[in-house]
Amino acid sequence: MGEWVVEGVRDEDGLTPDQVWAAAYADASAWPRWNAELSEASLDGPLRLGATVRLRFATGLRATFTVTEFEEGRLFTDAGRLSGVSISHRHELEPLPAGGVRLTNRMVFSGRLAGLARTFMRRAALRTVSEGQARAAALARLGGPA
Repeated sequence: MGEWVVEGVRDEDGLTPDQVWAAAYADASAWPRWNAELSEASLDGPLRLGATVRLRFATGLRATFTVTEFEEGRLFTDAGRLSGVSISHRHELEPLPAGGVRLTNRMVFSGRLAGLARTFMRRAALRTVSEGQARAAALARLGGPA
């Protein structure tokens, strides 16, 4: 069974974890605004442990994930299967000692087809992590998903 990981860390001055959480993470309808790989995202209720996440990717592919880790205002991980590959995506916010916020995103792809998926999904995963963090911060600076 193979596995590959994409991880990114971005520090943003002038923002708090609460601002990023409220603007970019708490409302799934905002997710496509910071994750260019998504065209739609919805939850079966509030973002919480065990919540069902329904995603439609820009490619038209649909997937259902589950929130497997959750700390209000700090982190959540959604996990599921896509094209025979198990995927988990952890989104974490930490306050910086001098002010600001650290955004950490970690995507783990595993399973028998993980190596093959890397060939086709690596570029999108890297874009999701690097551009997604910058877009989430920009969304927070604008004050929310509106």
